Amino acid sequence: MQSIGSFFNKYGILLIALIFFTGMAGTRPLVPLLSDQLQANKAEIGVIVALFALLPFFFAIKMGQLVDRIGYKKPLIISAFFTAIALSLPLFLPSLFFIYISQIIVGISHTVFAVSAQTSVSHTGNKNEGIMIFSIGVALGSFTGPMLGGVIADIWSYPVAFGFLSCFGLLASILSIFIKEKAATKSSKQHPNLLHSLRLLKIKNLRVAFLVSVLILLGKDMYTAYFPLLAQEYGLSSSTIGLIVSLNALGGIFIRFFMSKLSDKYSVKKIMLASIFASSVLFILLPFFHSALLLGMLSFILGLGLGIGQPLSISTTVEALPEERVGEGLGLRLTGNRLTQLSGPVLFGGIAQIASIASVFWILGVVVLLGGLKVKLSR
Repeated sequence: MQSIGSFFNKYGILLIALIFFTGMAGTRPLVPLLSDQLQANKAEIGVIVALFALLPFFFAIKMGQLVDRIGYKKPLIISAFFTAIALSLPLFLPSLFFIYISQIIVGISHTVFAVSAQTSVSHTGNKNEGIMIFSIGVALGSFTGPMLGGVIADIWSYPVAFGFLSCFGLLASILSIFIKEKAATKSSKQHPNLLHSLRLLKIKNLRVAFLVSVLILLGKDMYTAYFPLLAQEYGLSSSTIGLIVSLNALGGIFIRFFMSKLSDKYSVKKIMLASIFASSVLFILLPFFHSALLLGMLSFILGLGLGIGQPLSISTTVEALPEERVGEGLGLRLTGNRLTQLSGPVLFGGIAQIASIASVFWILGVVVLLGGLKVKLSR
């Protein structure tokens, strides 16, 4: 029993992240598809996707400060539970209004979960190992979720897929009860002033990590939001679309097993730059291919690039922060992420409505490339 307990203490967050992100990530490609089925136009789909980031943009720092004060266990349990509730709404109330409500709640819950989980692994004996374990769980969930959701949507319907995937949030909430929390992670300090949090950006490595995180997340989110619509234009089924999105996540899982070797051979900055530049090229190429096989191959390779940047930006962030302000710093990082998730879908949704879905990927590739040049020139 003791060995099982110690195993769960080390790898429990991987299992919880896997289960949580199977449910949460599984619904991400379904959001634009269900919205489209309910007669939303491309611009409105962009707004719906952006709602995921609306409230977290304003409250992510406060969420991080709260985790620093009360610990990460209770927020993990509560956020996973509310994610389950939110994801079940389209099953019982399949309308655009309740998709709006669902995305707002999921966005808040996901942010609390992410801050809490990242804070928990930052307090392990080996921070980099803990972050890698967590990121593998996220990648595995992001692989299984879209594939599972696509199959269920094809067999039954989009609302049924939402209802099924919501059960994973409930299971993650239950498992979080068994997480052992170290009392030392709690902090009695309060930093209510936003300027106090923004002063963390004076740390150079933190600024670079934040920019990389924003670029990678922009790429991941726009891919998840608009690739299903692009593939639908090419006549692919929901299960095929889900499989291709899962292959993208599989690339993220695969590259993580080589990260330690890459880190030993190259600097973190060089690895992050390679991932950004490779991703930008693949975004530009993606709309030129209509074959499911070729799209799957490109999505897998894109996953290699996107998959390596995110855990490196988290580890760089954690390493640069004072231990008692890890939650706050991660909250600040997520504020930047949520600004991207808030503005990106609205901007690219307008582009898709005025021009085409393909143009979203071409412009996205250029934006990511320019961001990579900014990272390269940073001193």
